[in-house]
Amino acid sequence: IHSKYKNIRKQLQKKNKKKKLKQIKNREKNIIKDLNHKISKEIVRTAKDHNCGIKLENLTGIRKAKNRSKDFRYSLNSWNFYQLRQMIEYKSRLQGVEIILINPSYTSQKCSRCGEVGSRQGKKFKCPCGHVDHADANAAFNIGQSVTDRDITEGNTDIPKGTSLIN
Repeated sequence: IHSKYKNIRKQLQKKNKKKKLKQIKNREKNIIKDLNHKISKEIVRTAKDHNCGIKLENLTGIRKAKNRSKDFRYSLNSWNFYQLRQMIEYKSRLQGVEIILINPSYTSQKCSRCGEVGSRQGKKFKCPCGHVDHADANAAFNIGQSVTDRDITEGNTDIPKGTSLIN
């Protein structure tokens, strides 16, 4: 949506169509706001249906990141994550769903099994303990579950048969 409207705005700016430019800007803003409402409603409904809370990374200061490509900076700065977070927070308060903000530091670089800092290359995460995973999946487990929970849901093959996960 942002890319589509970016191109439309670029063409209108060349033609100096200021009134139309403002209309397009408002239309894009309304579309994004509607999408954020729908997404936040679904997130809160899913959490309520499964009787669980919601964990979000505290993304304050994310736009201060340096050394990013021009396209990535544009998509990051046009993404209205604060508005989405506000909508999730107020809807979860109304539904009685707990919200927890997580510090995003090292969530995609720390191993979700042993806690050591591994290496991330693109979407691949590799830990010195031997654990290899998709970097975003590894980060999601760091944010959302304990190691024991992950091993049970994953069907971990690192644990020898006959060994109990619960002490």
